[in-house]
Amino acid sequence: MNAPSKYSAIKSLIPELGLKEYWYPVLSAGKVRNKPVGMKILGEDLVFFRGKDGQVVAASNTCPHRGGSLMHGDCHYRGTVACPYHGWVFDEHGECVAVLSEGPESSMPGKAMLRIYPTRTLKNFVFVWMGEGEPSPIEEDVPPEFFEGKDTVLFISVRQWAVNWRIGLENSLDYA
Repeated sequence: MNAPSKYSAIKSLIPELGLKEYWYPVLSAGKVRNKPVGMKILGEDLVFFRGKDGQVVAASNTCPHRGGSLMHGDCHYRGTVACPYHGWVFDEHGECVAVLSEGPESSMPGKAMLRIYPTRTLKNFVFVWMGEGEPSPIEEDVPPEFFEGKDTVLFISVRQWAVNWRIGLENSLDYA
């Protein structure tokens, strides 16, 4: 039997779903309007919506009540996303602020939370921090062109491949 190559030994150390402690480009800010937008990133289902200040917010897509998909909900009130199942409403900080099906007497607001992922919009493109800890400075992960003045124009092309990221990356480097 052949001994594993140096490459396969290194490859086995790379997490299957990707490295979480980085800023990742996810979508054009213009795609997030009056309805929530869903996306799976590194195996996590996220929902994107606008906060009260108009900035794009990223949150866990799963309502903590009964697991409803927030990406199929609504943004009834500025800065919030509501679950389509029972109408639990969450703000940009992840806090449950209302339960529409129970009305103003509901005792749930302030008790349930969504995980919020840090986001930053640069040159109309939204980046999200997928890590567990404090985000690293975004300048460490994002190309310097995203921080240059208004004279710098970026042309961004987005492709979605239904493959494991490691295979996609490995094969996109083949050129001969």
